[in-house]
Amino acid sequence: MILKRKTVLIAAGAVLAMTAGVATTTVHQHENEHDAGSASGLELTYDADFSNDANLAGEAEDLFYGKVTVLKGRKDLGIGAETQYAVVVERVFKGDVAGTIVVNQQGGKDADGNIVDLPDGDALLQVGGRYLFATKYNPDQKFNTVIPVYGDVPIPNMEAGAPGSPDADGDGQSTISDRWVAAVRDQNDLSTAPSTDEPTEEPADDPTPEASPTEGS
Repeated sequence: MILKRKTVLIAAGAVLAMTAGVATTTVHQHENEHDAGSASGLELTYDADFSNDANLAGEAEDLFYGKVTVLKGRKDLGIGAETQYAVVVERVFKGDVAGTIVVNQQGGKDADGNIVDLPDGDALLQVGGRYLFATKYNPDQKFNTVIPVYGDVPIPNMEAGAPGSPDADGDGQSTISDRWVAAVRDQNDLSTAPSTDEPTEEPADDPTPEASPTEGS
């Protein structure tokens, strides 16, 4: 699936309070470690095919492996439902996340329990599941929003074999972990897309001006 060139604004609303009966989770906030973003949402610019690991790594501000521990809240942020989860970071491939952070996902469930507003090809995160996360950080809301579809890949064991992937750590075995180490190493810079301006066409020869009529002729 190739995501065409366009800009998508994903609203980033406040994280809802924990529901009754659920233990409080300490959240690591790293707002001072990222550049400021937009006040109302998180901007994702789709200029590439994010099924390509190097493109996904290049777009992500934080690329990490972690376990979903708690459903923190659901909210319609004005452009559709979004859902927030607490995630324990277990390994970081890119960025500076650590501890337990809030991960926000586009999509959620309505009052009847139906899944709504979920991008095609994506699935809601599951509490207890482990994922490879590719995210963009929102400093106003203090959470990381996953890049839809390719930014939340379920991976039970990061050290499982991955035939065809590079042996990034040189231990003689190619693992899923090696795959993402290599993706960050070879990441593509998507912030400098080539210009799409079309050249201005100029006539090959200047037209020959017509002679002015002579007075009195």
